[in-house]
Amino acid sequence: MAWQGRLRLGTTEDSRLLNVHVERAANAVHSTIIGSPLWVCFFAVICSEPVSLLGKVPVLSAVALVLIVAAASGFATLVLRAFQRSRTSKHPKQTAVYWLPTLRGVSAVLSAAWGSAAWLLWDADNATNHVFIALMCLAVVTRFLVNRANHIPFVLASYGPMGTMLFLRCVTTAAPVDLVLALLVPLYAIQLLLDSSHISERWDQEALMRFSHEDLSRELEEARDEALMKRAEAEGANASKTAFLANMSHELRTPLNAILGFSEIIARECLGPIGSPRYKEYAGDIHSSGAHLLSLINDLLDVAKIEAGRMEIEPHMVETARVLDSALKFIAPKARERRQTLSVNVDDDAAILFADERAVKQIVINLASNAVKFTQEGGHIDVTARRNRTGDFELMVSDNGPGISKEKIDHIFRPFSRLDNRYDSDRSGTGLGLALVRGLAELHGGRAYMESEQGKGTRVYVVLPMAAATKPEIRKRA
Repeated sequence: MAWQGRLRLGTTEDSRLLNVHVERAANAVHSTIIGSPLWVCFFAVICSEPVSLLGKVPVLSAVALVLIVAAASGFATLVLRAFQRSRTSKHPKQTAVYWLPTLRGVSAVLSAAWGSAAWLLWDADNATNHVFIALMCLAVVTRFLVNRANHIPFVLASYGPMGTMLFLRCVTTAAPVDLVLALLVPLYAIQLLLDSSHISERWDQEALMRFSHEDLSRELEEARDEALMKRAEAEGANASKTAFLANMSHELRTPLNAILGFSEIIARECLGPIGSPRYKEYAGDIHSSGAHLLSLINDLLDVAKIEAGRMEIEPHMVETARVLDSALKFIAPKARERRQTLSVNVDDDAAILFADERAVKQIVINLASNAVKFTQEGGHIDVTARRNRTGDFELMVSDNGPGISKEKIDHIFRPFSRLDNRYDSDRSGTGLGLALVRGLAELHGGRAYMESEQGKGTRVYVVLPMAAATKPEIRKRA
């Protein structure tokens, strides 16, 4: 049978399915014994001699049937109580493997108790009595199976004893009506088994489907909890990292400023000649390397302060052209060295900008230096300031370099994201420039994004609120 192939004890899934079968068997037994004393009394009364409605059996026979059914119901009640105690116990002594055959046995006892009605309430000379008893037995069987028709062994245990006793009683009389009733007993059993097999397969599949959904839901909950925990750990680690770097501002910059200052004094021989010209050259190298290191540290600390929420900006009205010219003075020498064209265009409607001047300079320096660095010799870089369609200030830095693939644009603004530079491999940078650009733009309530195609150059846009009326919207982080 299908249920035998599916119910392989030992696996978690089959163990849960077995528990479902046990619970349903217990419910079936419970529903059967509810009202049984009243029903058996009713049947006994209408078939006994004092009433003689559907038979004239002796009162003692009727009382015997009531006592038998009551005893079977009492026995079933005790078993169910033991089952419930076992289920609620922290350390159950019996498992589902024990209770399923036990409950089948209880069903067989109840079935046999009711089957005795075919002998105790049988009026030999009353065919109507025989039909009534047969219908009564089949109705009781139906009550047995209303909650348990999906488990074939339970069907057999519930129907077998009663059906056998009714069949034997009908056969022994050899009356035509009784023989017809005897024939109906196995036919009803066959039909019941056929219907039960379909119900069994469908109910078991529904139970297994529910188990699958429960497992999936539990796995999703566990994955979500683990992801939240990992996220909290990552955020904590990132917060600790950014707080540490932000707190290192004074400790890192102070000794570097001293190195730069003393190396410049030595290189200029402010306190007198230093002897060998090579010492002067070394002092210049120290100053150059220290300045480069200080620039990297400044970028790193600025990014860390933005992430830690400690970067402060002081927006005010600034002249766009003046700020751009001041920032590009640091970039122009490198562009001339590479024979690149560096042009600046400021539209009249973008001549005044409400922003933090130092932050805007840093944005322009980072974008323009990247454009110079990643553009071939003889290329051109355009810096344009204008109003966009929404009326906000838009700074665009474009070049005719090799461009960037679309899959790399998605993470190019992340800290420490770097691209291979075929034109300046010795100074590829730390990957903090664009992260700092985006952070400074967001501090103003703006945004930064990039458009690029391989072989067609790159365009980086920084959009900032334009008018002074936007001042309340600009975010200051303390």
